[in-house]
Amino acid sequence: MATVTPPTQEEIENLREKVRREVEKNGEENFAKVDLERLNSDEAYIGKFWLHAQQMDGDNKENTVKLVVDTLLWRKKFGVENISEDTINKAVLERGEVYSHGRDKEGCKLLVICVRKHVKDAQNSEDGKKHFVMMLENLEKEEPEKKITIMFDSEGAGIRNMEIEAIQFLINTIMHYYPNFVSKIIVYNMPWILGTIWKLVKTFLPVKAVEMIKFL
Repeated sequence: MATVTPPTQEEIENLREKVRREVEKNGEENFAKVDLERLNSDEAYIGKFWLHAQQMDGDNKENTVKLVVDTLLWRKKFGVENISEDTINKAVLERGEVYSHGRDKEGCKLLVICVRKHVKDAQNSEDGKKHFVMMLENLEKEEPEKKITIMFDSEGAGIRNMEIEAIQFLINTIMHYYPNFVSKIIVYNMPWILGTIWKLVKTFLPVKAVEMIKFL
């Protein structure tokens, strides 16, 4: 595997200029001001996109610019900057399905998905997604230059707790919109009955995401 290297100062400025052009092309109103300000002030943030892009095929600079623009467009559309506990249904928060607890043996903070507490709930589906994103935002702010590990705690879970669309959202979000942030994805204590569902889930995921999944 090729060694990933951070961008030089010249490359950072070049990336910023290319992103500025894309922002103008897409319309500045489609980007959150706070995200654009971070891009212009936080070199480590740009570095995350650069390092993430090195794992993709094609030109690294062009891939980085696309990752940045796609991420910032998504953040504005999803309303990331406005998400807080006050904007999420209390029932979702009290369910205890997503929480941060401890670290793995490499020192990465663990973001735990308690699968048995998940139930398909069309009414609160969007709030569940917002809660997950809020947890990612909080962890990234706590240790902005460190990675996290996501663990699907499957103990006691059954088929009724497995929702393919929800898993797709979780993994696609971290793969496409949180660059170089997740170290690995652990599926812990999975009952044998859920094995077929996970095999199906993996067919919908990017190859890189599948490579990150470890079953314990």
